[in-house]
Amino acid sequence: MAADKPVDPAISARTRKALSEARSRGVQLGRAGADNLRATVEKRKSAADAFARQHEALFAEMQSRGLTHRAMAAELNARGIAAARGGEWTHGQVQRILNRYAGVAGN
Repeated sequence: MAADKPVDPAISARTRKALSEARSRGVQLGRAGADNLRATVEKRKSAADAFARQHEALFAEMQSRGLTHRAMAAELNARGIAAARGGEWTHGQVQRILNRYAGVAGN
């Protein structure tokens, strides 16, 4: 914040009140690091696992046909199958989902 701008006392009061209410609900303020993100990471991983299970047979079929990652992405897009976030498939997304099936660490 610029040093020449005055602080609005109403904003400051609302902020203090909100932080106080959060503390009273048991929110631990000021925590950083992996513990702070664990719930979000687990939720995203669970959603990714569910999405992968939903398409496992399709990917197995494409792998049995010997398609490259780019060819798989092109076929998924041609069939109108949306990627996990609703967009088009890329070869990188195909590679990550295949790594998930293979149990590669980091997925």
